[in-house]
Amino acid sequence: MGKRSDEMPVPARDGGTAGNGEDRIAQMGEDAAMTDGAAQDRDGENGEAAIDRTVVIGGKRVRYIDPLSDWGFKTLFGSESNKEFLIALLQALFPRKRITDISYLRNENQGLSGSDRKSVFDVVCMTRERERFVVEVQKKDQEHFRDRALYYSTFPIREQGRRGDWDYALTPVYMVGILNFGMEHRYPAEEEDRWRDRWIHRYELRECETGELMTENLRFVFLEVGTFDKGAGELETYMDRWMYTLKNMPGLYCMPSELEESVFGRIFRAAEIAAYDRERINQYERDMMTENDYRNTIAFARKKAIAEGLAEGEARGLAKGEAKGKAAERILIAKALKGQGVAIETIAAATGLSAQEIARL
Repeated sequence: MGKRSDEMPVPARDGGTAGNGEDRIAQMGEDAAMTDGAAQDRDGENGEAAIDRTVVIGGKRVRYIDPLSDWGFKTLFGSESNKEFLIALLQALFPRKRITDISYLRNENQGLSGSDRKSVFDVVCMTRERERFVVEVQKKDQEHFRDRALYYSTFPIREQGRRGDWDYALTPVYMVGILNFGMEHRYPAEEEDRWRDRWIHRYELRECETGELMTENLRFVFLEVGTFDKGAGELETYMDRWMYTLKNMPGLYCMPSELEESVFGRIFRAAEIAAYDRERINQYERDMMTENDYRNTIAFARKKAIAEGLAEGEARGLAKGEAKGKAAERILIAKALKGQGVAIETIAAATGLSAQEIARL
């Protein structure tokens, strides 16, 4: 059985159930007809015409930017000119809401004091109802990932505090993680078959025995884009089409006919690299080179650290050698990233080392 990315029915406030994201989009009058330009993208191109609209990035011929890259995601989902794409994605993820407009907020947050570490989010926005959404793309799994998401959620909560007479009333905060990997899950044995085949996971605060919802003002939604394995011909739901787009866009030469909603036609056109000026193409290429360098640096440091740890393990015992190899791996990765001028908070998130440990390297 394939995983499910459709919106599961959830209890509505009136005791009924809410429909899925596709239903809500339909209710909002989402135009399902393709625009002429999008229809041409879909059906009017042969292979040669599609190739002619590609650009060579890092030695590889591509047509569309990677929406999960830092530059690509902020271009498609973090810019005022393209905010309809973020609205459409959030509406699909939160079908009980009516998200008609958003305002982008600053994405850098300071801790409680000047000495606290800052957090820089990919995209932060607020609806007309003052609900806040923090959207983060995570390319690789890392230790304490869930704790990091919880920590990040405290910033938009704390910034709602007011000096003087304040009754602690909060507006909702939603953490959305778009993950290019599969999370680790610990389901009860009797429930594993039921829940393991999912790409979207939702978390909230509830009473352990009764299931009573403590608050509606903090929720987490994680999309496991990296494990989505449906082909274009297997897409069934609106969220299926979003997941497919997020994962496969950079490897496509034209938009599949199955992506018939107008929003997808527009996002594919907005992602077309050949339409950018030279400066923006250079920005994207630099971002991809930085990402590749980062990935290669970590891969090399990991390989070197494991080799050193295993070599020592031959003399002192395999278990101790592997443990030391993992510790050495984190240190080597941190040194390599620090040498490239990567921010300390980024190094800490990637390695699990503290800022103090990194400063001493």
